[in-house]
This record gives sequence, C-alpha cells and structure tokens, in this order.
Amino acid sequence: MHVNLPSSLSPVLLVLTVMITAGCGSKTAPVNGRVKFKDGSDVSVLKGYTVSLEHDEDRISAAGDIEADGTFKLSTFSPGDGAIPGRHRVAISPADPPPDAPPPKPVLPQKYRDFGTSGLTVEAKPGPNTPEADLERAPCTGRPPGFKEL
Repeated sequence: MHVNLPSSLSPVLLVLTVMITAGCGSKTAPVNGRVKFKDGSDVSVLKGYTVSLEHDEDRISAAGDIEADGTFKLSTFSPGDGAIPGRHRVAISPADPPPDAPPPKPVLPQKYRDFGTSGLTVEAKPGPNTPEADLERAPCTGRPPGFKEL
C-alpha cells in the first residue's frame, strides 16, 4: 500500500522515526554486579534473591535477580538496561515463598531488606558498572540438625 503525504510532513516523519528507533539517548548505564559472603561461603543460597537500587535524587528504581554464582544484571526501563547514573541505596530481598510453604530460614540479616538500613550503596556511572557487595550471613538460630543435649 502506498500513501501520498504532503511534502511538508516528510521531514517531520523522518525526525519522529529516528527518535523512535534510536531513542533520545540512553538514560541508563549497564550494571552487572556480584554478591558474595564475607566468610567466603557458597552464594548459591541467594539464587532468586532480588537486588534493588533506589536513586538518591530521582527515586527511580532498578532491580535484578541474583543467579547461583552471585551475579546479577539490573533493569530499570527494559530488561538488562541497567540503572540511572548517580548514587543509589541498595536493598536485597528474598523471593516470596509459595503460599502453602513455611517461611524459609533467613540467609541474610533483616537489615539488607531495607534501603535505609542495608548500609549498601552503588555509584552508577555512564558506561559499564560492575559493583560487588560483601554480605554478612544471618546469624544461626536454633541448633544444628542432629544435635543432642547430654
């Protein structure tokens, strides 16, 4: 199908097409990070946890799930696009358990679930960012399996 448009619209359509296909410049910077435990223990227990960033000024959030090797890739507007450049507060939270399952034992201290108490920050700069976070494990509660009182 061929549509004849007035010649005065052609430059406008060209500009709109370029803006739509190229975007008006990327607002985000790639963020591919890694978490690990300070004690060197296996981070695969964090698989499925979510790393969330909240920009200090704009309150625009980015998030990404932790993989079995401790890596994560953040997304803000589209999958894997990263985070808005600037300083961010960080929170790390577990996935919600299935409705019928009992809550799992905590792997991380409660403080990491909140931007205000985690003590973690990330400075995202234009270009690739590869932050690393050294995390504490949740304190052991209860007795180990098989423990017998004498």
